[in-house]
Amino acid sequence: MIAGITKVRNESLIIQDTLDHFGEICDAIYVYDDASTDDTPDICKSHPAVEKVIRGVLWDKNRFAAERFNRQAALTAANVDHPEWIVCFDADERFELPDFDKTKFDAVRMKLFDFYITEEDVHLKYTERRWLGPEFRTITMMYRNGPPIAFTIPDQREMRLPAGYRTLNAGFVKHYGKAITVEQWEETCDYYAEWFPEPYKTKWANRRGKAIHTESDFGRPLITWEQKETHGVLML
Repeated sequence: MIAGITKVRNESLIIQDTLDHFGEICDAIYVYDDASTDDTPDICKSHPAVEKVIRGVLWDKNRFAAERFNRQAALTAANVDHPEWIVCFDADERFELPDFDKTKFDAVRMKLFDFYITEEDVHLKYTERRWLGPEFRTITMMYRNGPPIAFTIPDQREMRLPAGYRTLNAGFVKHYGKAITVEQWEETCDYYAEWFPEPYKTKWANRRGKAIHTESDFGRPLITWEQKETHGVLML
C-alpha cells in the first residue's frame, strides 16, 4: 500500500486537481486540514482517494511548530493502515514519479522546480503555465515506511532517513505555489509576512505586487519544462 499524506489550508482553488493527481499515485490519501475557512475540508472528504480528513480547529501562530505537527498528524493517521510506502506532498505540487524497483530502494529524492505567472499566460489555468525558474531543490518525497520515520523538528519538510536507507535520486516535481493566480500570490505574500519569522517575513513582504514574472525570484532567466535537465541550477 502507498499512502499519501498532506497538510492543507484554504486550498479550494486547487485541491480537487491535487487529489485527482495523487489519487493516481497513492492507494489512499490522509489529509490534515489546518483550520480552513473555505470548503477545502468538504472537497477532501468527498474525494474517493481520501481515506481520512483530520480537522484542525485551532490556529497555531507558531507556524514552524505547526508545520511539523500537521504533517506528523497526517502520518500518524496513515500508519493506522500500515502502508508500506509514504508519499508526502503539498497541495500545490504535481509529481513526475519515476518507475523504480521498490525492492532496491527505500526513498526517492526528487527535483522541485517553481512555476511562475508571466504576461503571456496570466489568463490561463495554473497547470497551463509554461515558464519556470531554473533553480531546483532536491526533496525526499517518498519513503519506505517504518518505526524510525517521523516528523520531529519544527518546520520539517523531509523526514530523516534511517541509517542504511537506499535513496533513488530521480523524478521531478512541478511546484505551482507561485503560479496559481495573481490574487493567490498576494495572499501568500501576506501569509508569510504576517505569520512567519525571518528570513521568510521580509523576503515575502518584498514580493508583494510582483506576481507577474520576467525572471525567477532569484534573478535568472525563466526556462521551459523541457529545458529543466539542461538548464537546471541546484539551490544550495
